[in-house]
Amino acid sequence: CAGQVTPADLDARTAGKTGLWGRFVKWSYRWLGDSVYPAKADFCNCGADLGVRIPKPELIRREGVETGSREYKMQLYGAALYYHMATMTTEVTKKAQPDMLRDKDVLEVACMRGGGARYLAEVVGPKRYLGTDNLQEHVDRCRREHGEWPGLEFQVVDAHHLAETLPEESFDFVICIQAAASFEDPRRFIEGVHHVLRPGGRLLLADAITRDTNMKYLDALEDLDFDVELAADISRAVHAVGLCLIPKGLSYMHIVAKKE
Repeated sequence: CAGQVTPADLDARTAGKTGLWGRFVKWSYRWLGDSVYPAKADFCNCGADLGVRIPKPELIRREGVETGSREYKMQLYGAALYYHMATMTTEVTKKAQPDMLRDKDVLEVACMRGGGARYLAEVVGPKRYLGTDNLQEHVDRCRREHGEWPGLEFQVVDAHHLAETLPEESFDFVICIQAAASFEDPRRFIEGVHHVLRPGGRLLLADAITRDTNMKYLDALEDLDFDVELAADISRAVHAVGLCLIPKGLSYMHIVAKKE
């Protein structure tokens, strides 16, 4: 997902109001998605400064985006978050797996403008990368700006209807970045992930969530016999970018879970 939170509006007004994050995320995604972010940016997440140089940084450049600008930071650190998610199943940087997604079938849930989908499709070499979003206008933009890359597809799919929309055991990885906080039914989403993943496949999820929401996801994963390989708080790396202020009471979690 390339995400649904506006960095500009996550300021002191949201601090301590943990319910406001989820409500704002959901509302802004539905009604402000194409206007609340800088028009030239197509990585729409908070980004993360993880101290690792991303491969092929030239791929994140867009016409009219100047180096050092806010839009450039969104592109650069947004790509860094995507690459981290696509290569890490532990907190140990030396154990990164640059080829983890290579020749695999990948589903992204809530891809928004598709910058992350396009970047990973070019850099990590999946066999197929399906970016999905619940809004037709987002999918139309993704197809228009990124759809020409081999193996990269975009489709309208609601995160709560994965099982009803997509074939069983059709993907090796499901990626969801900065969208899970807005899902009304975490368990239904996890059930859909379980449906589409092949045995041994992984869910790669990141978002700023409350402890209660975090437990809902972890409980659903446990109930469906996922092996939770990682549940790490990467808030410090997100704060270091300077685009988002995560409200008090939330943690920006990186979760990796393997379907048994």
